[in-house]
Amino acid sequence: MNVIEITESHLLWLKVAEYAESCSWDACKRMATHMKNSGFTDWERLFVAEENGYFEGFCALLKAQPFPGDEYRPLLKWLFVDEKYRGHRLSESLIDTAADYAKSIGFDKLYLTTWHIDLYEKYGFVKLCDKEVREGYSEGIYEKCLTDEARSEK
Repeated sequence: MNVIEITESHLLWLKVAEYAESCSWDACKRMATHMKNSGFTDWERLFVAEENGYFEGFCALLKAQPFPGDEYRPLLKWLFVDEKYRGHRLSESLIDTAADYAKSIGFDKLYLTTWHIDLYEKYGFVKLCDKEVREGYSEGIYEKCLTDEARSEK
């Protein structure tokens, strides 16, 4: 399995968008739309797990989004592993690759939002707080320190 870092100019960009449209998770369709509308800019990237021409999963590293807000960047978003490939630590590989990229461009922390409980802690994330997405629905905001300096601030 390879994790490939891609941008809009990559040959796989539209193929990944088509794959995302067919995934079982509704958020994948939002990612595909974001991709097709040239929503990725500057240093934002998509990371794709691929083996022998088959896409196994992906995640994106984005600037701040309206939720959770500008102070939580870079934001790991749309982490998805295809049902056929779960249980093989692909999420960890995707997160690690995105974290390495974020660190290489000068970030010392990585954020994500989720409604899952006790899932991302095993990848080094720490829950900071809950924040309301819309009335009656909140998600947790998580942080992962990427440098020793960021870890010592805690």
